[in-house]
Amino acid sequence: MAAPSIYRPQILEQLLACKSIYLPQIRCSLPLQCHPDYASVSKQANDWAFRFLKINATNAAADKKYFTQWRMPLYGTFVVPWGDSRHALAAAKYTWLITILDDAVDEEPSQRDEILEAYMSLASGQRSIAQVPNKPVLVAQAELIPDLQKLMSPLLFQRLLVSYRKFVGCYSAKVDEEEFTKESYAVHRREDYVVKPMLNFTQMCLGVELRDKDLESEEYLRAIDAMFDHMWLVNDIFSFPKELRKKTFKNIIFLLLFTDHTVRSVQQAVDKANAMIQEKEQEFMYYHEILTRKAMESGNHDFLAYLRAIPAFIPGNLRWHYLAARYHGVDNPFVTGEPSSGTWLFHDTQTIILPEYKPTHPHLQV
Repeated sequence: MAAPSIYRPQILEQLLACKSIYLPQIRCSLPLQCHPDYASVSKQANDWAFRFLKINATNAAADKKYFTQWRMPLYGTFVVPWGDSRHALAAAKYTWLITILDDAVDEEPSQRDEILEAYMSLASGQRSIAQVPNKPVLVAQAELIPDLQKLMSPLLFQRLLVSYRKFVGCYSAKVDEEEFTKESYAVHRREDYVVKPMLNFTQMCLGVELRDKDLESEEYLRAIDAMFDHMWLVNDIFSFPKELRKKTFKNIIFLLLFTDHTVRSVQQAVDKANAMIQEKEQEFMYYHEILTRKAMESGNHDFLAYLRAIPAFIPGNLRWHYLAARYHGVDNPFVTGEPSSGTWLFHDTQTIILPEYKPTHPHLQV
């Protein structure tokens, strides 16, 4: 994320001094949906995931509480709220699986390639669990893959493997973050945002068989790019405080500060990222409407059902980011289940978002 050297010290100084931002309203016109069995599915998926997460035996109750409040299964039931409870549970387990994978490769960078190669070889059936390193994420992968093979048609499972290969390839690629532009960073994030294979879960839950030409059309690819741009932009805003603490400058906020001459402050970068989110929703809807009209005119009923389902990704991804202890800490009284905006005070363990001061009570108006 290169910046003119004359500006770099000033930018870094501003970043390191940043203790708060104003979190703007991230507006979304698409309705939130959720699978009706989300509560029971969440419990089952959490119980499954606890076997693969780092839980301290002497502090098991607190650790389980913390991981439960990450609400990973809820993510699956938000973005894929279709199908029966078996489908919902598979999606919920997958959200845990990719989270455990994401953390495993971050925590063990020296073993990153080995983990990713084993993850892919287990999915494709090239190796068994006895032939890969003894890692919790790989054991979880070995357990989930047979369930997915039972629930997916052979064609759909092969498409899932293709999407696996794309994000594993992106994870494995050596990238020079200093050289990112806004455009190249967007291309990278679309692929390394690990929920992209969940588009296949939507097809699984709906029981539809889609044609390659529908999934390869220019309008479809542009719609999906816009949708995932929206999703990773949301993720970057909510990840910003954590990445600032870790001084890992792979985030749209840092990129805008370092490369966009119109952005002079952290707050301006946040506001610009929010504006980009709004633009991406509009771009997605533009191409989505074209695709829907063409599917209706051609009588392409399976593709039409799929098109009506995938908008759930946008509000589901957004709402989950307001709810997850992964970003806000455990037992956070400021997490209400609803979107929030206001002054975001950075804290090591808790998110503190103070709403705007609105003295509506009559005693405060004197």
